[in-house]
Amino acid sequence: MSAEPRLLAGPSAASILVIDDEPQVRTVLEEALTEQGYTVELAEDGKQAVERVGATRFDVAICDLKMPGIDGLETIRRIQAINRDIQFIVLTAHGTFESAIESLRVGAFDFLQKPLVLKDLLFSVGKALERRELLERLALYELSRTIFSTLDPDELYGRVVKAAIDVLGADDASLMLLDENRELSIAISTSLQQEILAATHLAIGERVAGRVAQQQEPAIINDSVAGDERFAGVRALRSIKTAIVCPLTMRGELLGVLNVNRVKKTTRYGERDRQSAMILSSLVALALGNARLHKELQARLQQISDTQEEVIQNEKMVALGSLLSGVAHELNNPLCAVLGYAQLMHQEDLAPRLRKGVEVISREADRAATIVSDLLRFSRRERPEKRPLGLSGVLMKTLERKAYDLKSSRIEVQTRLDPTLPFILGDFHQLQLVFMNLITNAQQAMFDHRGSGILTISGEHRNGRVILTFADDGPGVAAENARRVFDPFFTTKAVGKGRGLGLSVCFAIVRDHGGVIRVSRGAGGGAVFTVELPVVPDALLQGEGGGASAGRRAPDEARAAAAAAPGAAPEPAAAGAPLRPSGPRILIAESEPHVQDVLVELLGSLGYRADTAETGESALAKLRSQDYEALIADFEMPRLEGRTLLDILRSERPKLARRVLFLASDAARPQLVELASTSGNLLMGKPFRLEAMRDALHRLFPDSRTLHRPASR
Repeated sequence: MSAEPRLLAGPSAASILVIDDEPQVRTVLEEALTEQGYTVELAEDGKQAVERVGATRFDVAICDLKMPGIDGLETIRRIQAINRDIQFIVLTAHGTFESAIESLRVGAFDFLQKPLVLKDLLFSVGKALERRELLERLALYELSRTIFSTLDPDELYGRVVKAAIDVLGADDASLMLLDENRELSIAISTSLQQEILAATHLAIGERVAGRVAQQQEPAIINDSVAGDERFAGVRALRSIKTAIVCPLTMRGELLGVLNVNRVKKTTRYGERDRQSAMILSSLVALALGNARLHKELQARLQQISDTQEEVIQNEKMVALGSLLSGVAHELNNPLCAVLGYAQLMHQEDLAPRLRKGVEVISREADRAATIVSDLLRFSRRERPEKRPLGLSGVLMKTLERKAYDLKSSRIEVQTRLDPTLPFILGDFHQLQLVFMNLITNAQQAMFDHRGSGILTISGEHRNGRVILTFADDGPGVAAENARRVFDPFFTTKAVGKGRGLGLSVCFAIVRDHGGVIRVSRGAGGGAVFTVELPVVPDALLQGEGGGASAGRRAPDEARAAAAAAPGAAPEPAAAGAPLRPSGPRILIAESEPHVQDVLVELLGSLGYRADTAETGESALAKLRSQDYEALIADFEMPRLEGRTLLDILRSERPKLARRVLFLASDAARPQLVELASTSGNLLMGKPFRLEAMRDALHRLFPDSRTLHRPASR
């Protein structure tokens, strides 16, 4: 019994082959079977029977056991080699128990003795056809179970072509699927080489498969396509004896084409085969449709999962940003005092041991100040200055800045950027910071891993987004770390080599640009960071004139950042007697006593006369009752915010209002930068370098050797 018997398809007259060397027997059986509606063919010996089976499809064969030449049992064996689905009824005039057993062993359905009783023969033929129908229904069930038991595309394709070969008695098959360009490409073939598979793309209506794709039912090709008017103009590419080409459709939508061929077998396909192919193609189309829907569902679920991850990450970032901002502000004031006193002590004539300790204090305070600055930058969420720009240009400029470092680390960069990448709406400097962090992380990972590496940067435009990938061949990101790499302070680097804020900043910047950033493991095991950013709308691009801008920083922001950034240690004061405080009188409005002390000592050493106020009320009282030529004020004084203080000064002391130096824990905050830019006042971050404070005072009083007259009211 065949593992995959032929499917019984549709109401078609059963075909019966009568094999007997006696003409009278053949005639009687032909008349009796024809009267019952069966299609009958005759063969006078085993050789002729084998030839008939090679050319025609039969459901039942009635075979005489004793015949000249090839006997009945050998005839059955040879026919089964061609078509295992035929049901055999054996006839004999000299029946024995042994011959009956032998007939059943070779696959006979029934064994009848001559002279025949026609009623018994017709009953046996009916039962043989019922058995064949039952086997074909079982085959249908097995076929359904086989192809519907997997949703994996590659595995499904293999099962489809195997089932097609078994069910339709073929020796070659291929499955073509409709791609996104509405062309048929070969998904799998049992005989074609990989080069042919990759190069074959047929338009609908092109060649045999393309023309059958326009039809609703399978097409049988029993002769050369050159002589078939359905395929006029199509030249055969290889020799095929006979074929069935099946369009695969689901709910009227074309999915592909199934090609089933007999390359070596010579038996022609008939109407029953075409009907079987219709059932097969319906099942295959349904299985392919299910697999496609499953794939789409998985993609949608992954998208939902990614979106949930992004929402969780965004909420986490917002919460951490608020927390870190508060912590950073609280840390900056004590850091300002520590760093200020360390710098003041550094100017003294200290013993070597003490000087070394002071240098350590100053250096570590600088390090802490840098960390706090990073925290503030992370929590600030500056609004990007978005303009239409090309990411290729941003990336190339970033690579130019990193060229020396990459070469020194023996890192080769390969760029595969689509030259037609559309513009995105972004902030040049912020996106450059993202690329700088990603490239630097890849560089360090590969260099630490084996001292060299290859960084591949690719760019493409897909579904309204520009997608950049940064793929390195380093150690990659462990699965347990993939969900945490964008968290603040998470790092796998050694202590002191990283603060774990770079990727957090990247995440925040990309998010503020309406994009996403993800990490995955590459095929070679390295890390792959993917940045997706939306394409700038055409209407906006036209409104901007299509121009891209590299972005600009306000000069006051750069000035504030420079003032706030820790730099080199100040030069020691010139030896000699300290300056006598006789210069301009300056009020220091600062609520932190130690910061006050540092400023008082510094101003005194420079010859300025310093006065202090710890609260907003006391500062206002002194400003209204005494004369001062300048004001150094904490922008976030308790009960007197800097903007309010400046408004009061403009009203009551307009000249003094132009000589205000504001101190702030986060001097790069956009609101403060804007205020400093519009008011013309100086802005300095905490903690500050004494050298930066000296420079600021010299800007307020260009000629510090001259005593300034008190500013009039």
